[in-house]
Amino acid sequence: MKLDPRTKLFLAIVANSVILSAPVAYSALMFAVPAILLLFEKKWKFVLAFFSVYLAAAFGFEHLKTMDVGRIGTLVVSTMMIISHMMPITIVLYYVMMSTKVNEFLAAMARIHVPTKLTIPLTVMIRFFPTVFDEARAIGHAMRMRGIRLFSLRTLKNPFSILEYRLVPLLVSITKIGDELSIAAVTRGLSPETKRTCVATIGFHVQDAVVFVYCMAVVLICYVFPDLVGDLLSRLT
Repeated sequence: MKLDPRTKLFLAIVANSVILSAPVAYSALMFAVPAILLLFEKKWKFVLAFFSVYLAAAFGFEHLKTMDVGRIGTLVVSTMMIISHMMPITIVLYYVMMSTKVNEFLAAMARIHVPTKLTIPLTVMIRFFPTVFDEARAIGHAMRMRGIRLFSLRTLKNPFSILEYRLVPLLVSITKIGDELSIAAVTRGLSPETKRTCVATIGFHVQDAVVFVYCMAVVLICYVFPDLVGDLLSRLT
C-alpha cells in the first residue's frame, strides 16, 4: 500500500480542510484512511493508542459539553475538545511524514513544478520532526538509566527538575539538529540555483486512484450533501 507522495499531499490537504471545517462526526471519514495505511506499515500500537485517546476525548466532550462542570471541569472539557479536533490532523501528518522519503518527496515536487525555494524548507521539515522525536526518545532512555523518570519520587518532589533533565537537553539537541540538517542540505546540493536529478521511482497506481476517489467522495458528502451522514447516524441510533 505504498502511495505516491503527491497522493499523500492531496490526502493531507483534503483531510485538514474537512477536519477543521466540518463537524467532528465527519473527521472519522478522513483519519480512517491514514489509520488503515499505518496498519499496513505495522504501526498497530500507535493506531490503538490513538483511537483509545481520541474516542475517550470525543466521548467525554460530547457528554460533558452541556453540563455545568465548574472551572476545572471547563478546562478539562476544553482540553477534550482540542484533542478531539487536533488528533485526526496529527495522525494524517504523522503518516505523511513517516512514510515519505526525502528523495521521493523531492521527485514529486519536481514533477508538479513546485519552486525549490518552497521545496527545500519542506524537505528540511520532513527530516526535522522525526529526528527530534528520535532524539527525545534517546534522552528519555538515558534519563531512565540514571533513575530519572517522569513519575518517580525524585521528580514528584521537584517537578521543575523534569525541565532540567528533559527539556534543556532536548533544546540543545534541536539547535544541533538544525545545523546538521542545514549542512546536509548544502552537501547534497539542495540550493535554489541548482537543478537536481533524482533516482527515486514514483508514479500513480491503483491505490492512489482509490484514495483520490475516496477523498473526493468525502468532500462531496461534507459540502454538497452535508445532511447525508447525519441522517444515516440518526437512523442507526
